Amino acid sequence: RISTSPAGLRVRSMLLRCCRLAFKDQALRRLRAFSTEVQRSSTGPGFGVAPLDGSAGSLAELSERAGYLPRPETFDERLKPGFRGGKALFVFFLCNAVPFTALLYYLREQREQRAQLSLLALPATAEEVAAEAVRVMRTSAACFLMQDAEAVGRSFGGALRVDPHPPEASAYVPPTEPLPLLPQVERNVVTDLFEAPTVTGLGFIHFAVSKKSPEGVAVAAGRRRGGLLYLSHTRGAYCTVSGQLSVLSDPESKRRYWKNVWAASFAPPAAPSAAPSAAPSAAETEAPPPWLSDDYMLLRLAVDEASLQAVVDGPSRWDARHV
Repeated sequence: RISTSPAGLRVRSMLLRCCRLAFKDQALRRLRAFSTEVQRSSTGPGFGVAPLDGSAGSLAELSERAGYLPRPETFDERLKPGFRGGKALFVFFLCNAVPFTALLYYLREQREQRAQLSLLALPATAEEVAAEAVRVMRTSAACFLMQDAEAVGRSFGGALRVDPHPPEASAYVPPTEPLPLLPQVERNVVTDLFEAPTVTGLGFIHFAVSKKSPEGVAVAAGRRRGGLLYLSHTRGAYCTVSGQLSVLSDPESKRRYWKNVWAASFAPPAAPSAAPSAAPSAAETEAPPPWLSDDYMLLRLAVDEASLQAVVDGPSRWDARHV
């Protein structure tokens, strides 16, 4: 072990230098021996690796012989210049043309069907006028309740948009007894179809208004005369039916003629109040049906007069048929 004194540090430095020189000398001798052996194994002059002293061979010559040149690009003579995507372009246009053609055909067919359904001439007989009025009612996109000026408290009368049911031939009489075959089942939409199916006819029309509206207040005050205006672009005509209004207050009629789309127009019914001491049951916690709303007023119009007029331009636009 060499001490860390100045003399010891000099001795360690000299030993390191000697070791480096010995390693360099040994590596140089190995390289010379390897070069000589390669030169002896070569068959031709200048072939192989030249020795380090440069006595024979040339590294530049060996580099030229061992270099790799890039292979020239080959062109396929069968490929012809120009646009070669005609098939793909044809398939693309075909996939886009088929739906567009089908859309044009559908629109033309709808236009022809609408022209066939439109009212070209006003009917002559009372039966035909009534039947055409029912068609206008069924294809109408909007309906308005009309009352006289004195009823709504205005100088020119009023019109209220309503959503009526299709006209019926006879008035619905709500049953009071349970179902004959299933007395434990409550009446619903399915049972109504079998028990009292709707018969189409120009007799009675049912619709709903709000009790707080001017029309509802007028009806509640005794103004029971009113009319409904229907406009059908499909038939190209509009009709007006008038008659006597009546209020249906029984729960069964309200349930039968209730529409789910009316729920947003009427306030929900108030939940029944339970005693504080009693535990709430499942029946008490269940919300009451929407047709029990206090603001819901169901009206029935008994039609006694109907008027039919055309919308399309022509000589018959100013004519009307009354029944």
